[in-house]
Amino acid sequence: MSYWTSTLCISLVLYMAGLFLMLLFNTQHITDMFRSNIKMTITLNDKRQLGEIENFRKTLDASDFVRETKYISKDAAAEELKKELGEDFCEILDNKNPLFSQIEVNLTDTYTNMDSIKSIEKELKKYPAVDEVYYPKDIWNNATTVITKIASIVLVLTLILLIITVILINNTARLKLSGDRFDIRTAKLIGASFWRISKPYIQKALLQSVVAVFLSVIGLTLTIRFLENILHGVFMISAFYPTLITMCVAGIFITVVSTFMAVRKFLNTKEEDLYYY
Repeated sequence: MSYWTSTLCISLVLYMAGLFLMLLFNTQHITDMFRSNIKMTITLNDKRQLGEIENFRKTLDASDFVRETKYISKDAAAEELKKELGEDFCEILDNKNPLFSQIEVNLTDTYTNMDSIKSIEKELKKYPAVDEVYYPKDIWNNATTVITKIASIVLVLTLILLIITVILINNTARLKLSGDRFDIRTAKLIGASFWRISKPYIQKALLQSVVAVFLSVIGLTLTIRFLENILHGVFMISAFYPTLITMCVAGIFITVVSTFMAVRKFLNTKEEDLYYY
């Protein structure tokens, strides 16, 4: 029973560490996704010829910084505003439409930082077909600040959890061997070598770590698949396999090394001190 309890404990610790590693690896993707959903609005100069405006739209669609564009005519903008206001505002203006045609632009991930946005704004204003360029500066700045803080918190929590993982697995290995400390001592007294004494314990630890890693990988895989179904089409989770490899290597390595160190400690402990464990 203690064997399976310690195995389950190790697998749960590895599972939690894997979740935090996934969150850490995907922080940048979450940041890019949030920024890419903030739109830049370009109002068009309706006094320019239609062909000139069409050429600008084609140039814009072919630009490296553009992920997606949406053209909104002045009539469509007026209809949308009428729905929001609940009345026809054009009647007050003698049926004149004061709005401009506009293009909503979603930027690619590479160009979602403020320096790139300012550079893009300056370039766009050079086109005669462009009247103004709008984008939510405050939201973009605040988003960068908030996301940076969140990334720092996640990094700190991940490091803390990894340290806790090492400590818990190490303590679990020592606790599992504490019941055999007198047997280990007896084997040493009858002349058994260190490798002969430690070999069966290391083999058990290796088997236990493989089982624990297997359980944690199943749990993490099911969790990630569930999240992918929820976030399908919204956010693509990455770094899944690197996380699994990290979990497998770390789980097996820490468990085996901890067992090795525990056996060594009991072998080097004085006989009278063994009664206090």
